[in-house]
Amino acid sequence: MVEYMDIGLIIDVQLAVEQASLLLGKYGFLIVIVFGIMHPLFENPLSLFNLALAISLLGIPIGYLIVFLSNVIGIILLYWFAMKFNQKSNHILFQKEISQKLLTWIRETSTWKHIIVIGVPFIPTYPIKLAVPLSNIGFKKYCFTLIGAYLFLFFGNTLMYFGILGFVTDNIPNSVSFCLILLFVIYLYFGNRLFTKEKLLEK
Repeated sequence: MVEYMDIGLIIDVQLAVEQASLLLGKYGFLIVIVFGIMHPLFENPLSLFNLALAISLLGIPIGYLIVFLSNVIGIILLYWFAMKFNQKSNHILFQKEISQKLLTWIRETSTWKHIIVIGVPFIPTYPIKLAVPLSNIGFKKYCFTLIGAYLFLFFGNTLMYFGILGFVTDNIPNSVSFCLILLFVIYLYFGNRLFTKEKLLEK
């Protein structure tokens, strides 16, 4: 899902956080935990909003810790649901030609590429996030991939929350930002292959 598109939304998030903090009071941390668990499973609610709410209610160290631990629980639940689906369906996705090729590609692609792509803002990467556990890469590698992606997402959200990227987002139109990041994702996955084809054509 597109989590944020410009600096104006940061202001909206801050206003929403202030209203939520007043409304929820001391029970707000429960919402932070629920939203943190939900994000890996559904890609919603907004991770930036949840992080901002956690910081507002709990402070920076505890807020980050609570959101991170909640995300980890959601990551483990996503793996569990994916394994259950594979078992109940008798690994049906590996019996279909297209889905088998896709899952094989997911399994064989470098982990660091998945970490960056899943964690990058703007681009809807939920299908890739869901395909990672379905590809049967193993629990340890799965956790390394998804936790790494969420740490990358935390980094991006932190830059946005504290306005460090404001000078960039104020000067680049939303559509241009989206296209640039989309091109970056495509290049990250397929760049080497495209250059290899060019070299083969030259020969």
